[in-house]
Amino acid sequence: MAGAGYKLFQTGDVLTAAQVNTYLNEQTVMVFANAAARTSALTSVLAEGMVSYLQDTNAVEVYNGSSWVNVGNAGDITEVQAGVGISIASGTGPIPVITNSSTDLITTAGDILYGTAADTVARLGIGTAGQVLKVNSGATAPEWGAASAGGFVGVKCTSSASQTIANNTTTVLTWDGEEFDTDAFHSTVTNTGRITIPAGKAGYYRIFGYVNGDNNATGSRYLMIYKNAVSVAESLLTPSTFYPTNTISTILNLAVSDYVELRYAQSSGTSQSAFTQGVYGTFQATYLGA
Repeated sequence: MAGAGYKLFQTGDVLTAAQVNTYLNEQTVMVFANAAARTSALTSVLAEGMVSYLQDTNAVEVYNGSSWVNVGNAGDITEVQAGVGISIASGTGPIPVITNSSTDLITTAGDILYGTAADTVARLGIGTAGQVLKVNSGATAPEWGAASAGGFVGVKCTSSASQTIANNTTTVLTWDGEEFDTDAFHSTVTNTGRITIPAGKAGYYRIFGYVNGDNNATGSRYLMIYKNAVSVAESLLTPSTFYPTNTISTILNLAVSDYVELRYAQSSGTSQSAFTQGVYGTFQATYLGA
């Protein structure tokens, strides 16, 4: 049967019919006009490992024990063609050579390739030390340029008048003016007591405030920073002289839409003024970084 392997015959050995069938017929490449002729000839003697050649299809096939399997026909890839950025040598064989042709544009370590149009690339040479990658003024291509200096970001709120603070009542201080406001942190019309974090400016902030108290040394004075209506820092002052000054500062991690307020309270036994106008009071936020 097929698969018997190889037999070395010695002088004087008797060649039997079984040996002819096993070592010769069943282990040779048999040639047939077509598959039908092969089936007719081999139906009763099929054995795994038989090999045949069909003249009509030029196919070499092997019998795997249940069916004939093609092992000789050429594949269906007859040519390798180049796409964008690729070049091909000997595209139809016998061995195609595929090259990434876009790498030919690279001449120096650090070069960057970028698109200039559909299916088109160009080279941007490496910049100099300290430069950053930017978009050119026409917004058509990348370029190297100097890093932009970090600009100041923050707000300083001011008030044009003092504010009345009832005894033992925590009051949000309001601010009707601004010495500067780089990114619309504060409104002089709506929620004037708030500094609110705008889009794109989330991060760490130094929050600072100071307020002069009324001409009264009775009781205590409290200056507080609130974040989203929750107290996060407090400055307590027990005045020993008139016109006490409360100062407070803290650093907060603030998300977009978070807001902070400066609140004031006093326990003098009567209403007092919080002097916030002019140089007597301010509320500030300074961006430190993300």
